[in-house]
Amino acid sequence: MTSARAASTDTGSLCYVELLGPARLAGGVKTLALDVPGAITIADLLSRLARACPALVGPVVDVERGALVEGHILNRNGREFLKDPTDLIWPGDRLLLMSSSAGG
Repeated sequence: MTSARAASTDTGSLCYVELLGPARLAGGVKTLALDVPGAITIADLLSRLARACPALVGPVVDVERGALVEGHILNRNGREFLKDPTDLIWPGDRLLLMSSSAGG
């Protein structure tokens, strides 16, 4: 964990959120760079995300609960799904915001 945190500081205080599927359609953008001056909770990240892209509020982000709307999930660095609201987001993290349901 310490090596991952140390490696992530190369991007300064930014965290990148790539929107996929319905989140990208709702937000109208591919990627957002958010200022994350230190470790923040998922609720804090979602508040920042809502300010950066208000179109996500409602269809993707529930600001009142500080959580994603059911059917969406965050993935950190392509390795770990973030389900616990107390999970911390760090500067340098690259997050994928995607649908949690599969279809076909």
